[in-house]
Amino acid sequence: MRAFGADFAVPSGYLNTASIGIPPAAAAQAVAEAVERWRTGADLPPEFDAFIDRSRAGFARIAGVPAERVAIGASASQLVANVAAALPDGARVLVAEGDFTSVTFPFAAHADRGLTVTEAPLDELTGRVAGHDVVAVSVVQSADGRVVDLAGLKAAAEAAGAAVLLDASQAAGWLPLDVTWADWVVCVGYKWLLAPRGSAWLAVHPRAHERTRPVAANWYAGEDPWATVYGLPLRLAKDARAFDLAPVWLAQIGAAEALEYVAKLDL
Repeated sequence: MRAFGADFAVPSGYLNTASIGIPPAAAAQAVAEAVERWRTGADLPPEFDAFIDRSRAGFARIAGVPAERVAIGASASQLVANVAAALPDGARVLVAEGDFTSVTFPFAAHADRGLTVTEAPLDELTGRVAGHDVVAVSVVQSADGRVVDLAGLKAAAEAAGAAVLLDASQAAGWLPLDVTWADWVVCVGYKWLLAPRGSAWLAVHPRAHERTRPVAANWYAGEDPWATVYGLPLRLAKDARAFDLAPVWLAQIGAAEALEYVAKLDL
């Protein structure tokens, strides 16, 4: 079918986008061509950089932030771990009751350091922010589609001096978003962004950069990745690329096409 300027092979009535987004034909074709290049030994590693730059810029446009604030990864939990690991011992985290565990488990895994993770009903979340250091919540709940009160959460967090992590995985791509104020915004690509699994992003607000730890520091997180392949000392990028995971190349190729398509759509 033809929809919003792109071709899709999805059957009529497909209702599983919240689990597996079907790619526009151009994204699927880009991945297929990449598989053929891989099969025939026709690729060189640096040739993937342009696709990664495009996917990063595409998510930045969707999130409404500059590209230098965006880190790439493969999954939401891996990116949230950068936030959880940076919290001081004894930090207090507020989450929505029954939220997707990629949002909550990275914080709960630090219980041995005294981190406490408190669940609150979604409709009571804004009233419970006071007394917490971080609020971590999905913009749209995976289990039932409920949408968090973003305006109320923003006001409550500012009043309490709490940082906010938003998971936009069930929202970005269909719900108009105003999330530039959040300290961190994480999102996977394989749902409403119509990209392959293995692509994810973390938008880091400048005020939160020093409160984020590169727990998977690697060569690709360097200022110039091709100059940080070997040897010490640690030399990471000065912007959010410091939190990059070494890219899943085929996923990023599909994401480059898919996110450019989604980002150009009228909301």
